[in-house]
Amino acid sequence: MIINLSLLFILGAIGFWFYKNIKKRGLLSVASGLLQIGIIILFVGSFFKLFLTLPSNLYVKLIFCLTYLWCTVGINVNFMIPLIDLIDKKIDLNR
Repeated sequence: MIINLSLLFILGAIGFWFYKNIKKRGLLSVASGLLQIGIIILFVGSFFKLFLTLPSNLYVKLIFCLTYLWCTVGINVNFMIPLIDLIDKKIDLNR
């Protein structure tokens, strides 16, 4: 019962926060923030999912960590950051 009430309070607070941000900044700004949060969740979650399926060899895990970090930085620098910048420019044009 207490968990349900606390979950209701947390979801209500998140909903109110979304409402205030949409009203204050606009829908595209909220979409940009959600995109950034989604990117972090996607890359961190997939890292842990893949890392736990690797054999317990230290060299394999080290090579995987370095390769994953290299690919993640490459994808974020070359694709995601310019995409988010385009969204931010679109937001600035609408103001």
